[in-house]
Amino acid sequence: VVGSFWAIRNLKASSGIKFSSINIADDWSKAFAGLTENTGFEFDGDGNAIVDEDGIYMIYIDLKNSKLAIEPAKVYLTGAALTGDWGKEDENYLFSVDGTLLVSPAFASDGDLRIFAGSSIATSDWWTREFNVFDGKIEYRGTGGDQAAVPVTAGQKVTLNFQAGTGSIQ
Repeated sequence: VVGSFWAIRNLKASSGIKFSSINIADDWSKAFAGLTENTGFEFDGDGNAIVDEDGIYMIYIDLKNSKLAIEPAKVYLTGAALTGDWGKEDENYLFSVDGTLLVSPAFASDGDLRIFAGSSIATSDWWTREFNVFDGKIEYRGTGGDQAAVPVTAGQKVTLNFQAGTGSIQ
């Protein structure tokens, strides 16, 4: 979606990050300038966004609607073969945190793997935050059509490392 950006990253408590749509090289206090709605984090007084706990976070920026959310990542399996529904944020298909990794629930049946990230402030369809694992790398759908099928079998799980941009299916 034009003007929206997202990333999933491991963040440390009280270690600040900055974002700005303007050049802030001379005045760091203007980080996050112009964003009127901020969700899931605090400011440290120096223009840094900080989180309360170490963890894996979804950073979603919506410049068009002047919003920023930094919240615990919610990544889901989806698709007719695996979940019986498309783009549904169902707790049964939510990845769990294992240290610095996200791990899917075991697949209940064979099918094609589809994965997407949820956000409390996203206004676009789920597939705009869709990605998959190809040859051990996380690849994002972006604005294109469906990605190539990634077949999986019952009992397998997907493990994702967003810091490294990698994933595995076992």
